[in-house]
Amino acid sequence: MRNGWVYILLVLLSMPGTWAGAQVLDPSDTGQLDPSDPDYDAASARRGQPQEQREVLPDTFGIFIYQVDNPNQEVQFRDSLLNGFQKFEPDRAVDFDYATLGQIGTPAYALRYAPIRRRGLEVGLRQFDLYRREVEQLDFYRLERPFTYLRYLRGSAQNDGRLTARFSRNFADGVNLLLDYDRIFQTGQQGYPATAVRNTSVSTGLAIRPPGRRYSGYFTYSANTFEEQQNGGIIDFDVEEIGVLGDQATLEPLLANTFQRQSFRQATATQYLQFGAATDTLTGRERRAFTVKHQLRIDRRAYRMSSLRTVEDTAYYARLPQFDLDDRGLRSQLEHNMISNELGLSTFRRSQSGSRETVQKDVLEVSLVHQLHRVLQDARDSTANFVLATARVGLRPSDRLQFLIDAQLNLLGQIGDYRIEATGELDLGQAGKLELLGLNQLYSPDLLQRTYLLNGSEFYDRNFAKTLELRLEGAYTLPFIGIRAGLAYSLLTNYIYFDRAGTPVQSSSPNSIIQLTAERDFTFGRYRLDNRILLQQADEDVFRLPQLYGEHSLYYAGKWFGVLNVNLGLDVRYASGFQPYYYNPILQQFQLQDRQQTDFYVQVDPFFSLRVTRFRFFVKFIQAQTIISDRLLFLTAEHPYPDGALRLGASWRLLD
Repeated sequence: MRNGWVYILLVLLSMPGTWAGAQVLDPSDTGQLDPSDPDYDAASARRGQPQEQREVLPDTFGIFIYQVDNPNQEVQFRDSLLNGFQKFEPDRAVDFDYATLGQIGTPAYALRYAPIRRRGLEVGLRQFDLYRREVEQLDFYRLERPFTYLRYLRGSAQNDGRLTARFSRNFADGVNLLLDYDRIFQTGQQGYPATAVRNTSVSTGLAIRPPGRRYSGYFTYSANTFEEQQNGGIIDFDVEEIGVLGDQATLEPLLANTFQRQSFRQATATQYLQFGAATDTLTGRERRAFTVKHQLRIDRRAYRMSSLRTVEDTAYYARLPQFDLDDRGLRSQLEHNMISNELGLSTFRRSQSGSRETVQKDVLEVSLVHQLHRVLQDARDSTANFVLATARVGLRPSDRLQFLIDAQLNLLGQIGDYRIEATGELDLGQAGKLELLGLNQLYSPDLLQRTYLLNGSEFYDRNFAKTLELRLEGAYTLPFIGIRAGLAYSLLTNYIYFDRAGTPVQSSSPNSIIQLTAERDFTFGRYRLDNRILLQQADEDVFRLPQLYGEHSLYYAGKWFGVLNVNLGLDVRYASGFQPYYYNPILQQFQLQDRQQTDFYVQVDPFFSLRVTRFRFFVKFIQAQTIISDRLLFLTAEHPYPDGALRLGASWRLLD
C-alpha cells in the first residue's frame, strides 16, 4: 500500500499542466482596473469614457494588513478571489486540514503535525485554538476608504451556521478603527444527540499613527467564548444502520449532559516612540529608524467543565472506569490571569515591496518581558513570576531574498526554557523559490500535564522532565511546471501525550516524524485541478495521524454573461486507514484509543460558486458519496462526520 501512495504522488507530479502565478501589482500601472480585478465594475466601465473611468490612487487599490507586534511589516489583503471560497469550515480553510468531532466549531487537532510555540506559563487546553483570535493575530488595515466585509454561512437548519463581520475605517490624524466579529452556532436538531456549539469571537482595535509624529499607539481588546455540549462519542456506532441525516438523532451518546465553557479576555496597550527615519533629500530614501516599545497586556482565561451523571452515561464509565468518581457527576474549573509588561528597543530601515507593501529591509530588536501569573484551581491559589528575554534579527535586501531569526529565553520562571527559530526565502525567478525553517525549543510541561483536578481532588499528579524539540522544514517551488514540494522532519525527546487511560505519559525514547508534501495546480483551458498531498510517518505509539492525506478540487472556472465569475466542480479529500485520537470531554484532551481502526475513506463535495465584483456566493453538498454508501468519515474516534447535507454561503466586501 505504501508503494501505491508513492505511485499516486509521482503520477500527479508528472502530469503536464500550466501554472497560474499570483498577480503582483505593477508600480507603473496606469491606474485603470483590469476586468479580472475583484474591484472591477463592468457596468461603470461601460458607461464611462476613458477619462471618466475610476482611477486607482495609491493605497486605495489594495488593502494592506499589519499587526501590532510589527506595524512596519505589511501583507496585502486578498479575500476576493473565488477559488477555495466554498471551503467554509475553519478546519478546511487552513493549509492542511484539522480533524474535528464532525460539526464545525468542535474541538480540533491538526492532521499534519506542527510545533506549538510557547510563551511563558501554558495551561494546556488547546482544543479550540483553531477558532481563537489572539490580540497578536488581530489585523489592522492600511486603506483610504472604509472597508466592510460580511460573510454568512447556513448549515442544515436555521440554527446552524456561521456569521462573520469585519469593519475598518480611518479618521483624522492617522486614527484607524477596527471591529471584528465571528460566531459559529450549531444549535439545531439536525446534528448528533447531546451536542451543541456556540463559539463567539469579538475583537476591536484602535491604531493611532499621526503623520509625521514620533509616537504611535495601538489599543486592542479581544473576547473569545466557547460554549459547547459534548457527547463523548456514539455508543456502538454501526455504519450499516445509519441512514439519512434525520436518523442521527436516534443514536445514543456516551454522555448526555456534559458541557464545556472557555472564555478568553485580552486587552493590550502598545506604544512606540520612534527616532530617525527622516527622508534623504538626495536619494528620496528613508533613513534608519530607532524605536522604543512598551506593551501592557492583561489576559484573563477561565475553563469550566461539568458533567451531570445520568443513567445514559453507563457505557462511558464502563469503558473508562477511572473517571467513575462520583454518582452525581464530575466538574473541573480553572482560572488563569496574567499581567504582562514588555519593554523593547529596535532599529530598522523601511522600504516598499513591488506590491506596495511596507516592509523592513533589516531589523534588530531586543526586549524584556515580565509576566505575573495567577492560577486558581478550585480552592487552590498560586502565583508565579516569569521574565523572558527575546531578540529578533532580520534582513531583506530585496523582494527575492529575506530571512529572520527569532529567539526567546526564560530568565525567571521555568528557567532555561528557550526557543530559537530561523526562517528564510530565496526567490530565483523562473528557477524556483526556496523556503526554509529551522526551530529548536526546550519547554516545560503544561500545567494540566502535571496535575488535573476533578471535583476538587487530584485525578493525577505527575513530575515530568522538559521536552526538547527540533524541527527542520523546507519547500521548493518550480514555477515553470507548477510544483511545490515540501519536506519536514521533527525530533522530540521526552514528548508528553495522553494514553488510553486518559492520563499523561512521557515517552521514554526520542520520537520522530517525517513529512512530505506536494502541491500542484493544473489548468486545462477553463478546467482546473488543484492538488495537495501529505505523506507522513510517525511513531504510532505516540502520534495518531494518517500516513496519507489528500485534498483535490476539480472544477470549471469561467465567466458567464460577461460579469459572473463561476466555479463548478468537486472537492475531494481522502485519508488512509489509521487509529485516530479519541476526544475525552471529561479530560478535555485528545487521547490514544484502541477501540476503532478506520479504513481508507474518500469524501466528495460537489459545489457551485460565483462572484460579481465584490459579492461571492456558493452552494455545496457535503459528503455526496453517502448517497450510494452508508460509510461515514471518521477523523476522531467515535465521532462520525455528518451525513450528506446542503450548505449555502455568501460574502460581500464593501468600500465607501
